[in-house]
Amino acid sequence: MRARAGVLTRAIVAMMVGALSTAAAQQGAPALDSPGLRLTLSATDGHVQSLTDSHQRQLAGGDRDVTGLWSLDIADAAPVTAAQAGRFSWRRLSGSRGLELTWDQFARSATLRVIATVQLRADSTSAWRIRVEGTRALPVEVVHFPRFSGIAKLGEHEQLVVPQWMGQMARDPRKLLAGSGPAGRRLEWVYPGALSLQEISLTAPPTGGLYFAANDTLAYRKSFALWGEPGGSAGFEMTHVPSNPGHDDSYATTYDALVGAVDGDWLNAAERYRAWGTKQYWARESRLATRRTPAWVRETGIWEWNRGRSDAVLAPAALLQNDAKLPVSVFWHWWHNGPYDTSFPDYLPPREGAEPFTKAVRVAKQNGLHAIVYMNQRLWCLPTPSWKNENAEQWAVRERDGTVRTEVYNVFDPQPCATMDISTAFWRDKYAGIADTVMHQYGLDGIYMDQAVLSLVCWNPNHGHPVGGGHYWMDGFRLLAKDLRRRGGTLPFGFAGEGGGESWLPDLDAFLTLQVSQERYADPASGWEVVPLFQAVYHPYAVTYGTYGSLTYPPYDELWPAELRPANALTLLDRAYRGQFFLEQARMFVWGMQPTIANFLPEQLTERRAEMDYLEKLARLRYGLRDFFLDGTFLRAPDIDVPAVDVRLSRISIYAARRGGPVEAHLTSPEVLSSAWRARDGRVAIALARITDDSTTVRVRIDGGRYGVRAGAKIVRHDASGTRTIGTLGAGITTLEVPMAGLEGVVLELKPAAR
Repeated sequence: MRARAGVLTRAIVAMMVGALSTAAAQQGAPALDSPGLRLTLSATDGHVQSLTDSHQRQLAGGDRDVTGLWSLDIADAAPVTAAQAGRFSWRRLSGSRGLELTWDQFARSATLRVIATVQLRADSTSAWRIRVEGTRALPVEVVHFPRFSGIAKLGEHEQLVVPQWMGQMARDPRKLLAGSGPAGRRLEWVYPGALSLQEISLTAPPTGGLYFAANDTLAYRKSFALWGEPGGSAGFEMTHVPSNPGHDDSYATTYDALVGAVDGDWLNAAERYRAWGTKQYWARESRLATRRTPAWVRETGIWEWNRGRSDAVLAPAALLQNDAKLPVSVFWHWWHNGPYDTSFPDYLPPREGAEPFTKAVRVAKQNGLHAIVYMNQRLWCLPTPSWKNENAEQWAVRERDGTVRTEVYNVFDPQPCATMDISTAFWRDKYAGIADTVMHQYGLDGIYMDQAVLSLVCWNPNHGHPVGGGHYWMDGFRLLAKDLRRRGGTLPFGFAGEGGGESWLPDLDAFLTLQVSQERYADPASGWEVVPLFQAVYHPYAVTYGTYGSLTYPPYDELWPAELRPANALTLLDRAYRGQFFLEQARMFVWGMQPTIANFLPEQLTERRAEMDYLEKLARLRYGLRDFFLDGTFLRAPDIDVPAVDVRLSRISIYAARRGGPVEAHLTSPEVLSSAWRARDGRVAIALARITDDSTTVRVRIDGGRYGVRAGAKIVRHDASGTRTIGTLGAGITTLEVPMAGLEGVVLELKPAAR
């Protein structure tokens, strides 16, 4: 019996030792594995040791990590990092694709405890959440999580693409991240606002790379950041901004931070995000998708963006409408009583007087024109009498130190303007009251709400919202939008905002996406170029329009200091810069935007006839195919063979004169721009726009499988001369030789064969 008991005891001990060894092995290798992604964490402190994709390529991580998986910014104190924890532990969640990580026993606070979870998803991403306990003793103002270091260069053709409103691409991101010093440069983008959606990508086509995103539907304040590391690697983190630091004893994210692998390029990443974003409430309830956008906005053929009194705005618009034979809508600045950028919100009465202004608007409507006027959605300029008379300061956004947040825009008369808190009823009522007068008394068709598609953090404890982070800014805008719609009643008022933003889709009818002209205000040598990321994700859900593209020198507000007025204000630009205008118009066309011209003058119909013909021909082509260019879904452009051309750029100004700075630059561009679109009924169109004067033949390779179009489909050519069938789609890749005249737009429609 004793021998048998001894054997049993040894067996039990062996089992226990085996179990302990298994547990020890598990504790030594916190890892998750899926067909598309493998994640390994450090057993010592939880940092990412490796993130590997399906190609067995390590995308991020390292044995040593100086950043940690998270860090906490503490009010008026040094940050807390994961390395300061006295103990780190982990356990596997139910199933094999999730881990829970815990850090505690901090010397600075016995109550501080950080718990993070990570789970692998079927789409080759990891989903991260964090909870911080003990935050009353340590008031946390920013949570940095998750943090990845050791992001090595992914390939020779690496590209960083960020939804900076419409979208920006860096083809040499390592150079940008290296900066000028040994520490590297940090690049950070805030959502909601400057980021129009919650996704950035760092890829090297065709093998792909990294996908960073969040699935937050309430528009909490957050940011995405990348930075350079010694040796050329990079780091990434997402930051989260808690509400009321020190008020509650815990903070937890209510959404996932997503980090994963994606094959291909920025468009593959956009398509992944689109699959999620277009299922959210902002897409389901968008003004355009639900057909609540006024018909006149949807049917706008060209926007005229002019400034000043009605004779400089409405009269030229009528001439343009007659010349183009398209509906023209007016985007109207400098109509208001005070000088631009120094007198907001004292807009009333109009500078030419209420009676003549209203009469001019009425006549314009009789001519079929519609007009929206500029009203900044968040600025109150301090020199205005109303600033003191209405005690507006108490409703302004406060910085962390309690001071009023101010901004200065006017370079000729640099007066500060306070940013007003849209979450307060005072500011919403003030703005909506002015809008009510503009719409009902003056008869305008709507308002351009400048700086609407932005958000701020406010630290004023008396505004009725949490201080610091949260989603109160977006909540406040929705209340303002509802009030404006209520005041408008059943009348078809349209409201536009600056930039692009998914959270604003249910509230705004149009978005001014000006990056088609970014070379006029951003140095082409900066390393960034524009891409239509916002359109790639949300085109059927948002009307986009706008350009800084002008054929003139900038205007000068008659109410600015007269002695500083430049002699060339609103005179015609040299024809040497016409290629820039063509490029901007071509971008709007192929990217599905409503065409726009800034600073239009009647003399341009004769003195710049070729430029105006180009605008009008593209506009008419787009207008006749609105099932693609208004309601269509963005697809990958076909492969085309065209040479590159040098485009001479005017950098004299943006839309209002500025002082000093470079006046010229150059850009290399394909001489034909292209895109592809799918209509709601499944038809596909390929858009081509030539930006040079000479004629050529463009070789276009169409992969029907890419677009889901079967062999036998008719290929129909649309251009300024009409519509005609030019061929049939074959199996595999069909190569077309497409003749294009100088400065021509062409649309190739793929029409499925009749059943």
